[in-house]
Amino acid sequence: MPYQGQGGTLSTIEILDLLQSDFEFAINFIIDNNPSAVESQISALSIPLPQNPSNLQLREVIDDLLQQSDNEEAVSQIEEIILVPYIETATNYTGNLSSQIGDLMPETQANQSGGVIVGLIAGVISGVTNVWTAYKQEDIAEIHAQMLKDQIAFDLQKIEDTKVLGIPQTVFIAVIIFLMFAMLIVFLSNKNK
Repeated sequence: MPYQGQGGTLSTIEILDLLQSDFEFAINFIIDNNPSAVESQISALSIPLPQNPSNLQLREVIDDLLQQSDNEEAVSQIEEIILVPYIETATNYTGNLSSQIGDLMPETQANQSGGVIVGLIAGVISGVTNVWTAYKQEDIAEIHAQMLKDQIAFDLQKIEDTKVLGIPQTVFIAVIIFLMFAMLIVFLSNKNK
């Protein structure tokens, strides 16, 4: 059955290609194929869900976990959520594809129980790990930027607090030393006359 999505109808070949290349599509595929099992996995992790959640709400749980860069368990929790049995008889675009998906996977994965989903999971988890790591690096960069901003503000405040007659203390001291040196030169030149 062709997938009817926002971009129009996709053929089986296009679906298989997206399953290999687009981890977001693959996550949606898994949810759309077996939403009740995904819901069960989310509930098993004690993540709150509304009563009778939609597929979109299930996906939002995964997206929220992806953005939790401080949660070191996020990737393994997502893996638990999406590691569900494949329903060959699904009446939507996800059904009747086990043999085609199995052909895409290495022999060892294709022969495993639930191999269709296991094969998809490997690629999805790789994508999940990359996205989660990017969020984590973004958070670290924001922390570093904030620390730098705080340090600059502290340094500016320190300069402001040490001003003498509205002039930074180091500049004031340099001017005093210069004036003393200039006066010494004038004094010595007047003495030699």
